[in-house]
Amino acid sequence: MHYLRSFACRFARTTASSTGRLSRSAARSFCSQIEPKPTPKPTAPASTTGNGSTISAHTHAPNALEKRMLVFAKRYKSIEEVPNFVSQEKMERVRNQVRIKVANYMMIATAIGCIIMVISGKKAQERGESVSQMNLDWHKEYNEKARAEYEASLAAAAKK
Repeated sequence: MHYLRSFACRFARTTASSTGRLSRSAARSFCSQIEPKPTPKPTAPASTTGNGSTISAHTHAPNALEKRMLVFAKRYKSIEEVPNFVSQEKMERVRNQVRIKVANYMMIATAIGCIIMVISGKKAQERGESVSQMNLDWHKEYNEKARAEYEASLAAAAKK
C-alpha cells in the first residue's frame, strides 16, 4: 500500500509541475500520509579560538568608529568593554540605531537653528536693518569708491 501511495505522490507532483492540470491540493492529498522530510542537523561552528570561544561565519571586527557606535547605542558601557568580534547582525542594528539617533539630533538642531534665526530677524527688524537696506548701502559705498577712483585717475591724467 505504501508503494502505491508514494507512486501516486510522485506521479501527482510530476504531472502538476509539468502540465499544470492537477491542482496543488490534489497533489497534496496524494502525498499527505507520506513521512515528513527530515530536518537538517545543526552545523558545528566554523572555527574556534584558543580560549574556547566560538567564532561563527557572521562575525565582524569593529574598528574604532564602530566601537564608539556600539558605546553610543548603549550596547557596552565603554570602548574598552567592546569585544574584538561582534556579530554582523548586532553591528547592523547598531548602525541603524545610530543613523536614527543622528537624524533625530540633526532635526532638533535644525529646528533650534530656525527658531534662533527667526528671533535674530525680528531683532534686526526692530533695529531697522533689512537686506534691501544693506544692499542699498553697499551699492552707495561701491559707487562712491568707484567715483573717487575715477576722479583720482582723471586728476593723474591732467597732471601729465
